[in-house]
Amino acid sequence: MRVARRRSVRVGMAFLLVTAVVASWVVGGPVPNAGAVNEVPTLQVVRIGNDGTFDRVVFEFSGDVAPAATLIGKGPNDGTLAFDPSGLPVTISGAQLITVRMEPAIATYAASNPPGPLYAGPTSITPTGTANIVQVMQIGDFESVLQWTIGMRTATAVTVQVLTNPVRVVVDVPHAAAPPAQPVPQTPVLTG
Repeated sequence: MRVARRRSVRVGMAFLLVTAVVASWVVGGPVPNAGAVNEVPTLQVVRIGNDGTFDRVVFEFSGDVAPAATLIGKGPNDGTLAFDPSGLPVTISGAQLITVRMEPAIATYAASNPPGPLYAGPTSITPTGTANIVQVMQIGDFESVLQWTIGMRTATAVTVQVLTNPVRVVVDVPHAAAPPAQPVPQTPVLTG
């Protein structure tokens, strides 16, 4: 019984020693990537224009890191959208809506501690001179996810691309829907 108790005490002491060593290493040990800057692209300017056959929205960011950009939620405007993160309803003009989700990216969310200045421009823009875009509005800026919704007169095949030097997310909104494809004849017509 005495041997079992000694062994139990030794095992307990060894466990405490290992735990103390691991804890001191975790707390006081080296921090991976210490001194590296985790740069989150910060929105600097939003430009909207008419390029002839399409309207274009350009989100320009500071730095060299490009966010990923995704188009989500294309469809009819049902009246309101939920603002992220509050969930409060916001209204936006346009018969059709599409949201541009950019991450990692921020605009005015200072808690992200960006290396440069925050976005100081408007968060709701009603452009003039555009044929399809009627309003562009920021609907989210939380945890390095930036979302802007584009209100359009008609549904079209919207595209998005990310460009560098400077870093930009470019959204092209055609003025009109593409005409339907012409049917292909079943029997080819041979000439000559």
